[in-house]
Amino acid sequence: MFVMKSQKHLYTFFIITFLLSCGTSKETSKNEGNDITVTVTRDKSNSVNNPDLTISLADHLRKIPGVMVKGSTNNDIIIYVRSGGNTLTQSNNPLFIVNGQQFNGEFRELANTIDVNLIKKITVLKDASDTSFYGIRGANGVILIDLKDKI
Repeated sequence: MFVMKSQKHLYTFFIITFLLSCGTSKETSKNEGNDITVTVTRDKSNSVNNPDLTISLADHLRKIPGVMVKGSTNNDIIIYVRSGGNTLTQSNNPLFIVNGQQFNGEFRELANTIDVNLIKKITVLKDASDTSFYGIRGANGVILIDLKDKI
């Protein structure tokens, strides 16, 4: 009887802990007049706003904590989020989302496709609560790239 009560308390503890850990401190609001979306994340160091036009996309990612960039040219660069490199059956590449659309390719293809002059913001999602929206594909991290509107 005592064992059943302690197990019941243990299950209750785990359920409460799980529910509390699922919360997020991310807020999104939209200003209808200007079509500006404001995203507030827990860690401001996960984003680069108005990137420096004199350096590459890979160099911008090197500045973000938790992102490892291996290689020196766009053709041999490999990106790991949260140290990566820990899966045997699937790709270790993070998921790239460009203007809300999934980019189905590797970093070298992305870097050769997107001009740094067109990038407005780069955000890296590393936490499971942030990447859960993207399912199993977001398990290696998600790199969100917002492009400037063409004029």
